[in-house]
Amino acid sequence: MPKDPKKLLSILMIVAIVIALAALAVGIVALAKQQYIIAAAMLLVAVWQVVNFFKWKKLV
Repeated sequence: MPKDPKKLLSILMIVAIVIALAALAVGIVALAKQQYIIAAAMLLVAVWQVVNFFKWKKLV
């Protein structure tokens, strides 16, 4: 186990936010290029990261 689990959870929360924002950006570009399957996949990734963020936020 890490020495400070709360610090690890804080870092994971930041990483989840960054991944969600990147997935949204890729999804928007995919929609602009009419790549709907990629856009849907990126939307699912973004939603999953938001779920992870709130799950980890409850633990902190």
